Amino acid sequence: MPYSVLLTSHRRFSDVRSGAPDRLTVKELRACLELLARSRPTQEAKRPDGSTWVFRGGESPAMAPLLWAGVRPNNGPQAGTLHLAVGGTSPFFLANMFEVLSIAALANEELGLHAFEATHGKEVTVESLRQLTDVQGEYSREQATLWQQRRERLHASILMPLEFPAGQHDEGPNLLALRLKHPKPPPLEQLLAEPPEGQEVEIHGQQGVWFDRASKEPVTWFLLNPNAPDELLIWPQWGDAPFSRTAHATFEVAVRLRARVGGQLLWNGEPVTPERTAWLQRYPELLGVELLQLVTLGWEPVTRKV
Repeated sequence: MPYSVLLTSHRRFSDVRSGAPDRLTVKELRACLELLARSRPTQEAKRPDGSTWVFRGGESPAMAPLLWAGVRPNNGPQAGTLHLAVGGTSPFFLANMFEVLSIAALANEELGLHAFEATHGKEVTVESLRQLTDVQGEYSREQATLWQQRRERLHASILMPLEFPAGQHDEGPNLLALRLKHPKPPPLEQLLAEPPEGQEVEIHGQQGVWFDRASKEPVTWFLLNPNAPDELLIWPQWGDAPFSRTAHATFEVAVRLRARVGGQLLWNGEPVTPERTAWLQRYPELLGVELLQLVTLGWEPVTRKV
């Protein structure tokens, strides 16, 4: 679940949680985002569902996703509770969480809105902000632990992090999980024997990993598919690199292996072709959530085209 802060006209979190009719609109949301823009440079992008993505200004969009903002209607189609959320699997989660708590406290002080973090229903005010954002405090340590658990679950479940929440999700199916289909795959030891420069290989049974020699951190994972013995699964380890860079690196690994042993490379269930993977070149700063929305909904990305 994404990390959320709710802005409301209600004084009690129980009313917000029960969906009691609220009276806030896009006008109040606009005022909150203007407060944020006054406190730091930002860039905004409207999405087809009416929500707004906010990026940090002055930085590459791929490295600067900040928060998702929208109105959660519960009083007719236009009025309700304001919802600010950050992706709980983003590598920048803790910094973004502190930002969204800070803007909620500012909205409480300057706009008179009541604000609650949705995890425990704690009210967010200028007075409570220090406790909520104390890096040594119980609340921050709890959120950091949850973030670490979510990041670890990505690998085990073959999921990918989302920079902005997509609905009620901050993780999605791993769209960089590729398959090398080969009528007679060679042993993993032979297949993975030549990792890229600066990387080494480690193999345990049917699974292997290329890892960075200097940091010892995993880079790319490999698994002989237990349900399809003619397939090798290939997927990245998620780190701090932008999604687009990880995407290029993962496809380069797959093409490298295909060049060595032959076979057919599959992406999203179909053969890899220049037409199907044109997004790699068209959107050099593509976000993972944008690829998910492009593939599943046909929504055009907001990041820069070439």
